[in-house]
Amino acid sequence: MEKQFNVLIIGAGNIGAFFDTPYSENILTHAHAFSKMECFNLLGFVDISKENGEEAAELWNVKYFSSIEEAFNKYKIDVVSVCVPDDYHYSVLKKISNFPLKLVFSEKPLAKSMKEAEEIIKTYKKKNIKCLINYSRRFVFEFEILKDKVASCEYGKFIFGSGYYGKGTLHNGSHLIDFLRYTIGEIKDFKPIDYNFDFYKDDPSVSTILCFKNGGNFVMQNIPCNNYTIFELELLFQNKRIRIVNSGFKIEEYNVLDSKIFNGYKNLSKEKEYKTELNMAMLNAVKNIYNNLTYNEKLKCTLDDGYKAMEVCEGLKADIKYE
Repeated sequence: MEKQFNVLIIGAGNIGAFFDTPYSENILTHAHAFSKMECFNLLGFVDISKENGEEAAELWNVKYFSSIEEAFNKYKIDVVSVCVPDDYHYSVLKKISNFPLKLVFSEKPLAKSMKEAEEIIKTYKKKNIKCLINYSRRFVFEFEILKDKVASCEYGKFIFGSGYYGKGTLHNGSHLIDFLRYTIGEIKDFKPIDYNFDFYKDDPSVSTILCFKNGGNFVMQNIPCNNYTIFELELLFQNKRIRIVNSGFKIEEYNVLDSKIFNGYKNLSKEKEYKTELNMAMLNAVKNIYNNLTYNEKLKCTLDDGYKAMEVCEGLKADIKYE
């Protein structure tokens, strides 16, 4: 297939370049995903660190650019991946909007404040720049099936759920909030329980009770990331229990069965467990980009999705006192 779209990655860090290599089985970086698709031509990296940028460029056999301006002056660029730290999302997203491009693929969160997010959305809509936000579990086939089954009431009414995360409400908790919005529905209210500053000074990890418009609650519990990294949740429906473990790499399904011991009682019994394609989420996101640019397929995580996840996160942090 002819290479149709030129790609630039801004930010030569782990998610942009170093979580995997061209020979890795799992596709975990923007560089690997774009390199796997013959229709994309990965030009190279921009990074403020020349050392990091040149190392990434050598690993992926592409170029290093010292600035965004240098890259755009030398090449026609169609797609830009924004893989910089959270603090720089707004400034980079704003800056690249001044250059001719078709689509931006940005790491989450959209920005660090609602005001910044609103400005980016307004600017991108005005300039007709498409943007895909990388809430990765939206790009996993098994979670798409789960979402559809919940929407069709195959499992019955959602009753209750719980889950664990750490390393900041906005940085990592927004993954959980976005996933719940995606699968269960809109969050109408929340009741913060406690919080801690386990990684970022300006992004505490908040524990809270989330209440959904369609009914049912979810307890979102922070686990300080100095203990370990965890992203797990379980969802209880009238006719099914779903456990999502190992960061989303595995799903367990439980059915409701009559008790074999106590007459008249019902129990949950594990029906099956299976792996997900979370290790291919980045590639699936890039496929979504290609299908959008070529066939106008709907983007699976829009600027508005990113904004709504931020809105809940900012609400959770509203009454916290910072040192």
